[in-house]
This record gives sequence, structure tokens and C-alpha cells, in this order.
Amino acid sequence: MQKGPMSGIKVLEVANWVAAPSCAMMLADMGAEVVKIEPPGGDALRGILEYPPIPGVPGNLTFHLDNRGKKSVTIDFSKPKASEAVHKIAKQVDILITNLTDERAKKFQLAFEDVKKINNQIVYSVISGYGTHGPESYRRGFDFTSFWAHSGIQGLLGEPGDPPPPNRGSQGDHISAMNLLAATLASLRLRDMTGEAQRAEVTLQRTGMWTIAGDVQRTIFSKTQPIKHDRKSPKNPIFNSYETQDGKWVMFAMAQTDRYWPRFCEMLDKEEWKNEYDSIEKLIDHSTELTTAITKIFLEKKFDEWAKLLDEFDMTWAPVADVMDIINSDQLQAIGAFADMTDDELGDYKTINVPFDILDGNIHPRGNVPKPGQNTQEVLQQFGFDQEEIANYASEGIFG
Repeated sequence: MQKGPMSGIKVLEVANWVAAPSCAMMLADMGAEVVKIEPPGGDALRGILEYPPIPGVPGNLTFHLDNRGKKSVTIDFSKPKASEAVHKIAKQVDILITNLTDERAKKFQLAFEDVKKINNQIVYSVISGYGTHGPESYRRGFDFTSFWAHSGIQGLLGEPGDPPPPNRGSQGDHISAMNLLAATLASLRLRDMTGEAQRAEVTLQRTGMWTIAGDVQRTIFSKTQPIKHDRKSPKNPIFNSYETQDGKWVMFAMAQTDRYWPRFCEMLDKEEWKNEYDSIEKLIDHSTELTTAITKIFLEKKFDEWAKLLDEFDMTWAPVADVMDIINSDQLQAIGAFADMTDDELGDYKTINVPFDILDGNIHPRGNVPKPGQNTQEVLQQFGFDQEEIANYASEGIFG
């Protein structure tokens, strides 16, 4: 198999659920060798059932997505010598990725200070809900809570007066994983420059705040909560969504009204609007009545008719796509968003590639998801454990 940009880099993952494993998966797709430490029985996400169930699909599909191309070693951290065995692997890797809480990391002797003593050139990358210090560092964090709810995102979405909308699963995890990947790669570069161990930290809450950084920055100055978007009374009627005759929706993002508004009026055969509402101030003042009128006009034609006109008049727009539209998208197929895989349990299937490309990077899935502990013997031998050591650890139940 051709080398990738992270070929030769060894990664130890002591993590579960989604965010940290997703970061390690991206490193694996780039050619790194990733050893995943799991408890006996496996990562908790393995056992979370898909809902609604998909006939013929065993296991959890998010787990399959975020753990491909890794080697699995099972370790029971309740056993006295478990940390000793993990330390022997950690001593030989470039990167350790974890989502252990600070308390558990110290308990298992896997905190940064512990690992740095045995590997003074390691990159230690940790992700948590709120951080490893501060008054809320004790809180358990998931993307629904730390990223979505407690970052400010959830409270800004939905129509005015509506309850806060729920999150989609793993949304915050995968964005946070990209942050952790960037921090890890920068730390690796710094490690190579200094020859010293580095520590990278990412939180779900801070990543969530970063996604609404514009709102947060304005609030710092205004000292007032941002207002929710109101589709019926937007500040700018051509920065809004509209429904077509066949029940589909289009989204406009045309902030430069002086550039787009005249062409938009021509497209709607509303030439008189060009002079009547010839400034952003007038558009704001008459936003509700214009939005009502535009809503009625868009209900007069089907989506395909509008799509042709919107492109013809060079509007900045997009369809509000269904996920079924996305997985069948010719555009996404053309730029390599998907990869074909074969698995003993899932058979032949399509999966999602990492969301970036590097020229000559050769980034792609490099293997299926291992079963819990599938590679324990292989990895231990690779990292210098002799047969007597392996037998002694096994006799103490360390491998489950």
C-alpha cells in the first residue's frame, strides 16, 4: 500500500466514543499506525444500537466510520500491572490521543506528566468537554451538552419563540476532532523543532464557541444576547430561505445587496423594486413585506425551474439538501468524498473519506474496524514484549 503523509508515525489511542477516536482515524487514513486500547469487550460505542435499526447492519456505523484502519488491544485498567503494559507501548509512539478525564488519567498513570517521564518526545493530545482545569473541568462532556448546549449554539438556533432545537449525533465530535487533528499536527511539528514532549488540548465547548465566533465577538462588545434569525422578518430578504412549489427549499446568502438585489428583481420580474428599495436600509425597513411577497412568488414555480433561473442570474444560493441528495451528489463523487469498502460484517459498502485532500497525499481508508483485542498479540510482539511477558500479563487478566 502506498505511503501517506503520516507514514512512519506511531499513534497510541486510549479513548472511546467519537471525538478522540475520529482524530486517530484521520491519522490512520494518512498512513499512521494507530493502536487503539479498548477495555475487555470493547469501546462503549460498539454496543450502541443504531436507531432506527437498519436491517442486516450489525454494530454501530459511527464506530465503523471512526475506527477503521486501527489495531485493537484490550487492556483491563482495573488490574495492577495494566498501566505498566501500556507504558511500554507509549514509550515507543509519537502521539498519544486520549479523552480520559484528568482524574482517570492520573489514576491509570497516563497523565501528561506520567507519560512524559517515559517518553520525552511524545505528543500528548487530549480532548474533553470543558478542559482539564477550571471550575467546570469535573463535568462529563458530550457533543450534545458541551458543544451544542453549553457553547451558545443551541440557544441561537430555531425561530424566535421556538424551543432550542436538538443536535444531530456526533456533529460536535467530528468538528472537535478536526481541531484536535490540527493541534496534534502542530504539536508534532513543534516536537520535531524542540526535541521535547508537547501537549495539545481541545474542548468540545470551546470548539462550539468557535463555530459561532462572530456572534460571540459581537456580544463581547454589545453586552447583549444575539437575536435569533427570523425567516419571516430577516434583516435582508435575500439572505434567507424560501419554499418552492414542490415543497423543496432554497437558501440565499447575498449580503451584498447593491450587487445582487437589482438582478434578483429582474429575475422575479419586479423591476419596480430596484428603485423602490435601492438601499440596504430600505430593504431592512421593508423586510417583512418583501419576504412575504417573495415567499408567494417562489411558491409559483417548482424547484428545477428556480434552479435554472437562479444560475442564469448568477445568484449565490444552494438547495436545502436531504441527506439522500448528498450521498448521490455528482459533485461530491467527483471530488472523492466517498470510498468503497468491504467488511466481513457489513459486506460491500460506501464510507465517507476525511474532509480534506493533499496533492499526492494518498489519503484513504487503510483497513476495516478490528474486533476488540484482535491485534493484541501482534502489537505486543511488535512493541518488544517477549512471550514470557505476554504470558505473565495474560495470567493476571490484563488483556481481559
